[in-house]
Amino acid sequence: MILSTPHATARDAAARLPALQASFDLLVANPAPAVIQFHTGADPATGTLLATVALDAAVGSVDAATFRIVLTAPIEGQAAVDGVAGCARVLDAAGAHWGDCTVSDTTGSGEIRLADLNLAEGAFVRITSGHFQG
Repeated sequence: MILSTPHATARDAAARLPALQASFDLLVANPAPAVIQFHTGADPATGTLLATVALDAAVGSVDAATFRIVLTAPIEGQAAVDGVAGCARVLDAAGAHWGDCTVSDTTGSGEIRLADLNLAEGAFVRITSGHFQG
């Protein structure tokens, strides 16, 4: 069978919410909290790790209307080294690579927004808002 465009679109939309819920479940599963790691540059695989921020069990929620995981903010962690945050990697509750995301300051359009992109060793890293589009 070849689906019509409206039929295929309806099926795709219906599958989005269960898929987003599955992604969210990986963030809140035990045994440990999911974390967001902030790196220099545009690629976490090649950037320097600057800071790791742990997410607690109340990490956020699934917004069914916008098909987003919305993080509960603010969330803070501590920077391990000096540098400018350019990207982030999310590790799920089992410590596995969950996804990579964009980072900006509060005026930007990053998926994760920080109070300040310039991180200083020992200073707090403050996530002011965050979402993951699904």
